[in-house]
Amino acid sequence: MARIQGYYDNPRQIIPTLDLANGSSRQQRSERRESCLLTLTVLLKYTDLASLRVGIPTADGFLNLPVDYLAKQTGMASRRAERALADLKTAGLVTLAQPRERLPDGSWKGLVAVKAISRHLFSLFGLGGMLKRERNKASKRQAKKSGNRETADQSRLALALKALTGKLNRKPSRKPPDDLEYRRRLNIKLAELKAKHWDWTRDRLIDEAERLLHPLGPRHG
Repeated sequence: MARIQGYYDNPRQIIPTLDLANGSSRQQRSERRESCLLTLTVLLKYTDLASLRVGIPTADGFLNLPVDYLAKQTGMASRRAERALADLKTAGLVTLAQPRERLPDGSWKGLVAVKAISRHLFSLFGLGGMLKRERNKASKRQAKKSGNRETADQSRLALALKALTGKLNRKPSRKPPDDLEYRRRLNIKLAELKAKHWDWTRDRLIDEAERLLHPLGPRHG
């Protein structure tokens, strides 16, 4: 972000492809240079290092940031930020992809565009090697974080199963204590129901599990 600021005073020497993005041999106008620098700075601020996409990684997936939000961060109007994005794309500094979602009625709905910073921008400033090293580090951090999250989810599921099994074992009148296969099937069914109905009481879960295993009536000891 610090190095790209030199583009304002020396556009043709610093980022020549951006200076020529307007299709003219004349130097890019100062207002346009300012727009491109402001937009590019905000894009870099929200760039995910591992993927180079612009947005915020979340547990539910990657959140792409809309132009309106990015424009607000620059203090510019959305239309001005959109024109700057177009220049950055033409210069090969940013990539844009427009995903779509199919609606039930068969029509299409445009989603927030996926924006990513090109590695070419870093190479212009001699940062290609550093970028590669830092991206590898970021990828390892994300993989470790994802692994920790998966382990935590598995632990929560194991605790839920243990709790259900303990509650079930305290109700011997509901099943034969020596019927291991039945207990195994009942535990599995309880886990499935608990995952869908966390607000159900213990008795309701067990009654429903027995009903599903024995549609003609609950199995009692």
